[in-house]
Amino acid sequence: MQNESQLKSYITFGLGDEKFALAVDHVQEIVELDKVTKIPNAPHYMLGIINLRGKVLPLLDTRLKLGLSEALATKKSRIMVIDIMVTDEKVIQIGALVDVAKEVIELSPSDIQEAPEFENYNTKTPITGVVNNKGDITMIMDVNKVFSSADILQLNQIMN
Repeated sequence: MQNESQLKSYITFGLGDEKFALAVDHVQEIVELDKVTKIPNAPHYMLGIINLRGKVLPLLDTRLKLGLSEALATKKSRIMVIDIMVTDEKVIQIGALVDVAKEVIELSPSDIQEAPEFENYNTKTPITGVVNNKGDITMIMDVNKVFSSADILQLNQIMN
């Protein structure tokens, strides 16, 4: 029997045909895509800003941040409101657009296999591990590698 204290919750989401998971403790909420206000001279992956109950958040295209092809938003598209650690004391919230939010899963460390190693791959990739569920591969994502503190500080400067 597994030690339940080792279980960690992850939210799974889809980008195209690929399935990803992100630790739930980084995700504040998941909301439907609403009106996006474009920002001039923003990085290519920044779709604009959104108003979330009076709070203005940058909206980033997760597909573009991961080097995947751009896709049009659909009725299933969702915004994951994520906390990013900029410094030990500073956290910034962003909206990350995903194709579909799926489910919360519980994983123990033994469920997660290391990400495959290729030359220069492990140092640059935001994928920290993979879960093989009967042939269905889910990639575990490190949110701080996808949305780096340098990116967030740049976005913060654009918005202020």
